[in-house]
Amino acid sequence: MSHFQPRPSRVERRTPDVPAPNTSATTEGCRHYHRPKLCSGWELALVAGLTLSVTPAAGQEKASEQTPLVMNWTAAEWNPPSTRPGFPVGLRNAPVSTDPATGGVTYLAWFPAGYRFEMHWHTYTETVVVMEGSVQITLSGVRYTATAGSYIIIPGETHHEWLVPEEDDVVLLARRDGPADFHFVEP
Repeated sequence: MSHFQPRPSRVERRTPDVPAPNTSATTEGCRHYHRPKLCSGWELALVAGLTLSVTPAAGQEKASEQTPLVMNWTAAEWNPPSTRPGFPVGLRNAPVSTDPATGGVTYLAWFPAGYRFEMHWHTYTETVVVMEGSVQITLSGVRYTATAGSYIIIPGETHHEWLVPEEDDVVLLARRDGPADFHFVEP
């Protein structure tokens, strides 16, 4: 039997329909999870600030317009290999979803073994998870090796290129914070 006991969350997330608890400047009813003591003014200000930070951000009000999705990526419907100018032959993708509020796309990308996607950048941040295989990515001149399970954040306008080893294909799950665009960098 496990002895692990999860701690209660220090910040409760609330939906807009649920009223926030009644708070006052008194110390009565204050709860601490690590050490009991009286609530000071700065702690109350910190809790108030944290409560405000978990309110929905701009654009999240439209989140209900997006359809819930649970999928097995191995059953994805892949598009035919790309023939777009600047894109290496053999690149395939499988669209997953588009955020209606931002136009940001989520998609699977399948890069064949030995593939090289030349140096380029995007306007919006791209986040990537390596689902299968491995890939070398150069970000702002620094080369990294990412294997299955790796998480990559590529800030908007960051120059980057992908290089897949000769041994195996790689599959990536990518999400953009805004509409997809590609700006290739001349060597």
